[in-house]
Amino acid sequence: MTTRIAIDPFNRLEGDLRIELIFDGNQVIDARSAGILFRGFERMMSGRDPMDAIVFTPRICGICSASHGVTAAKALADALAQDIPPNAFLMRNLILALETVMSHLSHFYLLFAPDLTNSQYQGTELYKILQERFGPMRGTSVMRAVKARQSALELMGLIAGKWPNTLAIHPSGVTSTLNLSALTRAIGVLREFITFLEKQFLGCTIDQWIDQDSYEKFDGWLGRGDPSRSDLALFTAAAFDFGIDRLGAGPGRYLCYGAYELPDGSMWLPAGFLDQELHSFDQELIREHIASSFFRDATPFRHPLEGTTTPFMGKEKAYSWAKAPRYDGKTVEVGPLARMMIGRDPLVLDLVKEIGVNALTRMIARQHEMVRLTRQISIWLEGINPNEPFYGKPSTWYRSRGVGLTESARGSLGHWMKTSSNLIESYQVITPSAWNMSPRDNDGNPGPLEQALIGMTVKDRDNPVELNHIIRSFDPCMSCTVH
Repeated sequence: MTTRIAIDPFNRLEGDLRIELIFDGNQVIDARSAGILFRGFERMMSGRDPMDAIVFTPRICGICSASHGVTAAKALADALAQDIPPNAFLMRNLILALETVMSHLSHFYLLFAPDLTNSQYQGTELYKILQERFGPMRGTSVMRAVKARQSALELMGLIAGKWPNTLAIHPSGVTSTLNLSALTRAIGVLREFITFLEKQFLGCTIDQWIDQDSYEKFDGWLGRGDPSRSDLALFTAAAFDFGIDRLGAGPGRYLCYGAYELPDGSMWLPAGFLDQELHSFDQELIREHIASSFFRDATPFRHPLEGTTTPFMGKEKAYSWAKAPRYDGKTVEVGPLARMMIGRDPLVLDLVKEIGVNALTRMIARQHEMVRLTRQISIWLEGINPNEPFYGKPSTWYRSRGVGLTESARGSLGHWMKTSSNLIESYQVITPSAWNMSPRDNDGNPGPLEQALIGMTVKDRDNPVELNHIIRSFDPCMSCTVH
């Protein structure tokens, strides 16, 4: 006998998510992920000055506002054929990296870790220390993490002027600058954050962590001493103990647009599409399907440059305000795990080889990226030359289209703009959670989260904490998804 259960809204995330599940006994045999609040940012953009994009689109999300600002600026720069000075590349990267680091930190301590204190785990060896460290809003580690995040936010203020919704990011550069005094201050503030990471989160130096380039070394690190010696060691030990490493495989295909562009034209994180083998990325292969989405269109799927946003609440068989992006017709996962695999990170690749893709490897990839980015922030800060320009002479006439692509905390973020008479004709956005939390496409294929949930078994349907681990491992942001 089957049972239908709806979790609406799913808590502790940005925005409104509805999860609908069909159980056969305690096994999930079908799942639907739905964004349930339409916001309409794409419709707001038509007829406006293109420069309005760097003001409007960061309001899509309060967590990744700078990522939208960077992506909008890149779309505008593409339409203007605009170059930017070397300092501007580094400043953009610093802003984007800091936002990602803050997001990963908050996600771990405020969203994911509290589920480790679920009553289902009472009686386990680690339960008491998990409650002490990760208890919601009162855990000792949670409070220290919130304080450490203030250091990261102070650093963001020095670099971006303000956050969220900084207006410093422009198609011709950045209007915030760092003189020698501010640069020295920024390096000092970063040191405070690094101290938290090394002493509380990692239990070792950043360099020692990054030197772990295999599962064998990682397993050795995990097995050395008391797991409570650091928050990451405690989390990982608990995750293995609770079986989180056996939950939520997903579609097995991964996408990354590439991010952190450098003055020489290279990317610190390379673009690519991974489907058993690694392929080059081509944005022309992206299509948005709407069969299960509350939108009307005579064409069942479109490239974003040809996309439309016409709401149709009464649409038969639709169940989400999210469209269903597909790459070359395929469901793909985006995010830190995808970035680390496509970037050929040795630790993450070996973890996946040894224990597969699951909620635990997603989380380790996210925290590993946070540590790598923190070290890279230090390198980029040292590369800033206060005596060189941060902002170039802006162009004024837009070509008919512009594309901006980057990687925000949760994955691949793209803005596609068409202009006419120097005004926006259409503006389309595909966010990371639109990829990961998408509904079924025109061929009936489930989205990545839906695939990760189907087939799993829960211990207690009245307390399905296993579902929480899978859903939160994707770090959904539904405010972005229903833009």
